[in-house]
Amino acid sequence: MLRLIINRYMAGFLVLAVLAVLLVNVTGEERLRLTPFEKITKNIVTPVENGLSRVIRSLSTVGSVFRIGEIKEENQKLRDQLAALKSENLLLKEYGYQNLRLRDMMKFKDTVSGQYELISASVAGRNPSNWYKTITLNRGESDGVKKNMVVVTNQGLVGHVINVSKYSAEVLLVIESSSAAGALIQVTRIPGVVEGLGDNTGQLKMRYIAKDAPIREKQVVVTSGFGEIFPKGLPIGRVVKVETESNGLEKYAILQPFVDFNRIEEVFIIKNVFDQTGNTLSYGVE
Repeated sequence: MLRLIINRYMAGFLVLAVLAVLLVNVTGEERLRLTPFEKITKNIVTPVENGLSRVIRSLSTVGSVFRIGEIKEENQKLRDQLAALKSENLLLKEYGYQNLRLRDMMKFKDTVSGQYELISASVAGRNPSNWYKTITLNRGESDGVKKNMVVVTNQGLVGHVINVSKYSAEVLLVIESSSAAGALIQVTRIPGVVEGLGDNTGQLKMRYIAKDAPIREKQVVVTSGFGEIFPKGLPIGRVVKVETESNGLEKYAILQPFVDFNRIEEVFIIKNVFDQTGNTLSYGVE
């Protein structure tokens, strides 16, 4: 109770002191000299006024500190929101690119529906020992996949299945040196065999071409259908160079494949091949 009374008297004194200072300041502006009473009042109140000013500045500083903390928190929230929006934007772009690829693949599937029965698949892995040697697909025996089935994209020939399990299949890429496929120059129908160079260029070599055969750069090469694996007419690549073999009796051509083997993500496995009458041919299955 006593503290409350003292606090009230102190508050009243401070109010009176401030008023006195204000009065002195206002009346002092019109006179050059202060009265003795005004001097005493100013001497007593000035320290109090300075103290009050320091308290007010301190409170202002504390308020600014709290405000800085709020601003930092708001900035962090904004940065988090911006990061989330960037992530969502990248994800939407990825979905957009995927939709474009799948749309092209579906167009191809519709176009060749009378020639092939296709199984869609995604690349699930690559052989780490040799980037170009094999890829693993997420389709297997449970989806009807069998050994030697041919794998393509809407761009052209990819390779053929060499191993299959219940839920996956391993594909030997056509650019691997151990791969070989009967081929034709599309326009001139000149035959040969396409093999992978097996190097980092990702190119192919068409061999066993007659020395006098009319073959030149930019001509398109397709599968010939000779053999038991690759059906006829699948696009392989385009001629980029023609050279004479070391024996001097034959020529060979270097091909740039239509498929970009570094960027394969979705493919088709040819399950069945049909002739013009709709009968099933025996390509691609042991």
